[in-house]
Amino acid sequence: MPIAPRFHIDHVHDLALQIKRAPLPVRLNQLQTIESLIFEIEDETLYPLDYIVYRITGYRSDGEDQPMLLGSALVGDLVATVAVVSHSLNIPAESALTVEETAKSLGVSARTISRLRREGLPFRWVAESTGRKRLGCVATTLQLFREKHKERISSASGFSRLSQKERNELVNAALQYSGSGRSLSDVAEELSKDSGRGHETIRSLLKRSPKARQVLEKPPPITRTEARRIEQEINNGNSWVSLAGQHDRTVGALRKAVLRLRATRLKQLDIPYVELASFSRIDADEIILGASVSKNVSPPILELNPTAIKNPTTKLNVVDETTAVSAMHLLRRRAFNQARELDYSPNADMLDRIETDLRWTFLLQQDLILIALPTAIAVLVQHIGRPLDELPSKRLVVLMNEVIHTVADVCSTLDPSKGQTIEKTPAFVLDRFLSASSTPEIDDRAAAKRSAISLSCPFHDVVPWSTLIPRKNLPKQSLDKSIECSEVVALKYGWSGRPLTVIEIAQKLDRKQVWVRRQLRGW
Repeated sequence: MPIAPRFHIDHVHDLALQIKRAPLPVRLNQLQTIESLIFEIEDETLYPLDYIVYRITGYRSDGEDQPMLLGSALVGDLVATVAVVSHSLNIPAESALTVEETAKSLGVSARTISRLRREGLPFRWVAESTGRKRLGCVATTLQLFREKHKERISSASGFSRLSQKERNELVNAALQYSGSGRSLSDVAEELSKDSGRGHETIRSLLKRSPKARQVLEKPPPITRTEARRIEQEINNGNSWVSLAGQHDRTVGALRKAVLRLRATRLKQLDIPYVELASFSRIDADEIILGASVSKNVSPPILELNPTAIKNPTTKLNVVDETTAVSAMHLLRRRAFNQARELDYSPNADMLDRIETDLRWTFLLQQDLILIALPTAIAVLVQHIGRPLDELPSKRLVVLMNEVIHTVADVCSTLDPSKGQTIEKTPAFVLDRFLSASSTPEIDDRAAAKRSAISLSCPFHDVVPWSTLIPRKNLPKQSLDKSIECSEVVALKYGWSGRPLTVIEIAQKLDRKQVWVRRQLRGW
């Protein structure tokens, strides 16, 4: 339970905090003054702030421009002030009535007491003999409230409790709305008009009724944690229908939750790209992305032996190099723009397009890194003064990770319009990096004692969307399911050229999209 009801006037809240820090005798005296003042305030009257401060503290401000406080709001804040100040004291409980006793005395419910406090019924925090603090109402204060608010108490006590017959009638009336699509709160509001009972009273009644909840209460939204769990189950091969039964939701609701989760991830991604002049052409997508060098990318590299890298596996001429770099930036630009335009309920095909573009741009960057690595490694060897196969395994892993991330960062911002090239620019940046950093001494143990190493998924973590890149040979693993499944997985994730969307795979294989999605389930 909060210490005090919520304040509505900042000036009164500040005053309460000042009184709370006053000496003990001052606090006790001002507490009693506030309780008396509450019953002098009229709801529709405006009171200057300095008048309230003077009545409580005896201090009168010299300021001329004083805020005017409406009585109805002021009363509730003075009740809150009583709670704040009394909580800082150790007032004995003695004869102070509990909330339940006060409710019984007034003939109202405990819930109504909460509303009456906001209307001017002050409660102190009092300490029982055990040291436990509770809210207590002084009998004299309660009598003052009863005299001032006779009509309000009479009205509240008349509607404080529902008979069992009334409860049954309201629940049965609510059940008539079954299938209407109306929420439990909407039905409660409708019934309150006919019955004369409060909306909150009826809503609470319906929420306590299992029958009414089953018919009217909508399940809470699927949380992000639940959506992740559902997504993981689908990725493991479970069907939407079985998961719908487990979560007591429709298949559509589960799909939408997972789509929103995917969209959120994409919106949060940092997708850097370089804006090139060629992107302004109307046929930029067709020319740049349709080029052979853009489409014929290598599959994800899952293992890499650094000591086996001697010369680039592929060398590109100037035109192809510019095209490959442009394709990488163009795909990132397209993915960035489309991700920012995603709606709250995103389209599955749009998400698939963005994720496919990100996989494609990763594979293009991977090819650029592979071309740049031999020259970069030569720079590294020059700095450390010995071949890689003579380095201790742990030291080699650290150095290669530094080289790969440096080269990858340069490739991700490579700008052909500035004369930057794949072979020279990464090597130049790496040389400056190694020159600026201190290279620890290498021990002189024999090279024969060094164990060969293999870097697992060496390039995956150079992009923020690494979770979209497989870390296993999925086409090989999916062969256990079927040859067709292996073919679909290879097309999806880039083992057969550039990655394809579900729509593109269905068109290529002359199959239905539903069939393609079923083949991909679990992979």
